[in-house]
Amino acid sequence: MRVSAEYIASGLDGARARTASVLGPLSDDQLEQQLSPLQSPIVWDLAHIGYFEELWLLRTLGGQQPLRAEHDDLYDAFAHARGERATLPILHPAAAWAYVADVRGRVLALLDSVELDGDDPLLERGYVFGMIVQHELQHVETITQTLQLAGFPAPAPAAPPEVAAEGEVLVPAGPFTLGAGDDEPWAYDNERPAYDVFVPAFRIDRGLVTNAEYGAFVAAGGYHDRSAWSDEGWGWREAESAEAPLFWQRSGARWLRRRFDAVEPLPARQPVQHVSFHEADAYARWAGKRLPTEPEWEKAARTAANELEHLQAAVWQWTSSCFGGYPGFRAFPYAEYSEVFFGTAYRVLRGGSWATDPLVARPTSRNWDYPQRRQIFSGIRCARDA
Repeated sequence: MRVSAEYIASGLDGARARTASVLGPLSDDQLEQQLSPLQSPIVWDLAHIGYFEELWLLRTLGGQQPLRAEHDDLYDAFAHARGERATLPILHPAAAWAYVADVRGRVLALLDSVELDGDDPLLERGYVFGMIVQHELQHVETITQTLQLAGFPAPAPAAPPEVAAEGEVLVPAGPFTLGAGDDEPWAYDNERPAYDVFVPAFRIDRGLVTNAEYGAFVAAGGYHDRSAWSDEGWGWREAESAEAPLFWQRSGARWLRRRFDAVEPLPARQPVQHVSFHEADAYARWAGKRLPTEPEWEKAARTAANELEHLQAAVWQWTSSCFGGYPGFRAFPYAEYSEVFFGTAYRVLRGGSWATDPLVARPTSRNWDYPQRRQIFSGIRCARDA
């Protein structure tokens, strides 16, 4: 796939339009609040989007001097924990919007002058520009999580589509190529290099687990059934005190849920979301199934996509796999994107949610988080041995 300057400019514009649509309705006070210890103030995310763009495009690629040297500390994602960023001298909303607009104007001027597909690997098929586009889109989803945690009004479409599919798909045993190929010019380093892997036969559910199905697990005492939880899951202290997914509320004999700023009856046919890996794993065990491995999920997505409902645009789907590099992995363009998270601390999610831009939701895309995290738009697709 050839990537042109026009394609890149369109991607940059599209990402910025999504940012503006989600942040536009918010007041300055809402943008500046520390709405959850798990998330940054939204205005920090906004300025960080501009800083990351300046760092990689204007400074690294263009050789320009920093616009504000203090941003190297304030907006470095590893310098300060999310919960303390509201205490920093970060930009106020008007200044943050002005900053990201200034950076973008300079970036578009730079785009007109660079030679795509030259000798610089950052420019091969516009890779570094694609990284910036995806980075902004990923922060839009993070901001949407913050809106849900805070109980602010919902951005469109605000919820995943309903589940209609039933039954399972048999995926035969055999090899397949795991990871991104040459047809994915903007795939991240953790999606490469593609390699052949043998996957034994397995069955995978056509549809995602619904609220009604997960509600049956809750009603059966699943949160208090020791046999349903792995040792790792049961060791998570919050698992024992929880009784339902995040944002569910009991009202007499029925469950409600808070969806952004609205409390509503639990939609039975929507996929359950805001469940941790531990909850997903416990549900699958209770149902006599298991979570798919990463290779299983991707093989099913590649070979049986027409038979599987909501592979993307519904909820991120937990896998049983820990996050790690593929054989021959090479960090590019920086280790902090993927490599520093490799190990047993993080579990991989696949697919993409209703809040994930399609550009980010490739079949090879890998998301990861701590197994106890529930603020993400995460759900469950079960599998089992054939």
